[in-house]
Amino acid sequence: MKKLILITGVIVYSLFAVAMIIDSSAGKSSFDTVMYETYSTEPAPKSEPSKLYVVKVLDGKVAVADGATGKIIKKTDTTVSILPKGDQKMLKKGIAVSDEKQLRLLLEDYCS
Repeated sequence: MKKLILITGVIVYSLFAVAMIIDSSAGKSSFDTVMYETYSTEPAPKSEPSKLYVVKVLDGKVAVADGATGKIIKKTDTTVSILPKGDQKMLKKGIAVSDEKQLRLLLEDYCS
């Protein structure tokens, strides 16, 4: 009986440890999430809705569209054909960007 309890304990501990390792690669452990969601007396932080942009190709140039309407916000002078093939492929599909800081950094990468 003691062996069965010991083996069960080792299995449960191992599964918990593996789950923590997998979740920690995403930035925080499942233990932290469970503890916050279950025992926190503070309200959960509200996330502000982020504006979505799509960086894509328009007439062979890098362009920015509003993610909700699809309306072109900005068309750059950067020709897509001079960019690496992988970047060209991503731009043809459209790259979703969630905020202005990410948009600025992405445009700096492509347009400088």
